[in-house]
Amino acid sequence: MDWGNQPWPFKSYTGAPPQSLGDPRMPSAEFWPSLLAWPPAPDPTASPLDQAGLAGLLALAAGLTAQAHGGTYLRSPASAGALYPTELYFSASGLGWLEDGLWHYAPEANAPRLLRPGDLAGATAQVLGNEPRTLSFMLTALFWRSIWKYRTRAWRYCLLDGGHLLACLELTLAACGLEQRLCLNPALGTKLLGLDPEREALLAGVSAGRKVDSRLGQLPDWQPPQEEPLSAEEKSDPDVMAAAALGQSQAPSPALHWPSGPAPEKAVRLSPEPPPNGPALGRVMLARRSRRNFIPQGLSAGQVALLLAAALPQDGPLGVTVLLGPEGELPAGTHRYYPGEKALALLEPGDQRGAAARACLDQMWVGQAALSLVLWADPERLSAVAGERGYRQAMLAAGRAGQRLYLAATALGLGCCGVGAFYDRELTSAAALPPGAWPLYLIAAGPVKNAPPI
Repeated sequence: MDWGNQPWPFKSYTGAPPQSLGDPRMPSAEFWPSLLAWPPAPDPTASPLDQAGLAGLLALAAGLTAQAHGGTYLRSPASAGALYPTELYFSASGLGWLEDGLWHYAPEANAPRLLRPGDLAGATAQVLGNEPRTLSFMLTALFWRSIWKYRTRAWRYCLLDGGHLLACLELTLAACGLEQRLCLNPALGTKLLGLDPEREALLAGVSAGRKVDSRLGQLPDWQPPQEEPLSAEEKSDPDVMAAAALGQSQAPSPALHWPSGPAPEKAVRLSPEPPPNGPALGRVMLARRSRRNFIPQGLSAGQVALLLAAALPQDGPLGVTVLLGPEGELPAGTHRYYPGEKALALLEPGDQRGAAARACLDQMWVGQAALSLVLWADPERLSAVAGERGYRQAMLAAGRAGQRLYLAATALGLGCCGVGAFYDRELTSAAALPPGAWPLYLIAAGPVKNAPPI
């Protein structure tokens, strides 16, 4: 890595300064009911959204939470290498207390900056394939931030990080009492957002709030505010560019359905029962960190049930394999998890955590975690259901599951850390994945030394 050319973690627009919303008001929703409800259910007790509420929403979805040793700022969503390639934009319409237009979120100021004034709810609805709403959020990836460290593997991390932020956004919108509709297959969005397609790609969007009337006409040409460069020399990677271009469309496509097969009769049916008097959602989201100083201690069946139900509340494009150590209530070994039935089926007995650690570039702390969640995909199934968008869909889903596992582990006083760097064939073998499966993400969780209370 060229440390002298490290990209700046905050996108800056010359001439479009952040506009303060004042002190943020965090939602009061409880953590476990928010996390375990699917689809995300609006909190009926939430206060009507205003400037303070929007400031709290943005802070929990994508804001700064701490400063690590060495000066790196940490944020609510996890990020590979703390590089944060994902940017958050939103359109506002008919709020009354915020000017209509396209806004970009500046996490360093916890404030939005107005990029393009005017009623853009209809245009945003066209990009996301949803009805015009008061708020529509769009997640993008800046390639260079990840390419700087991960090079050709950067697209994988851009998608995982996009899934991390998406999970935070969904939970926060629900906690703020807002109905929402997800779009994982948006249109290109370059004209609306003013993106340079050689540098940045639209990943997903979420429409929220009440319906509004908005003109669905053609967007006039506009010149987005000038951006400051991320570093002295921004570089590219042709393979990343080609991967990002796969599945892009001029029109949004509807949500996809991912049916899965039934769990075996001998599978263990898990019962996730959250502890009483749990913490507030905002408190857990602000406290989340990557912790990997695992200790040789197992998990109860109830803890495993909560972790898995929180990470994967429904069936989706992912296969799910769980590696458990020998110190817990459930049998050690390699298990297949069926999210729709909350069922765990033993594939192979024995402790495979050490083999998984070696596959993860000899990061031996992986082998000390009580539980490792290995998320993978069947490329034939991805292609049949989603075509060229299949890989993007699966990686975003993996990132969302990883962030939700992070949060559940934090609420339980456990450590958690994700791993996107591994030898694919070796991890496939260690986790007993089916022939031809693509390993996408490993997230390790379990008891850690000196875990801070929540």
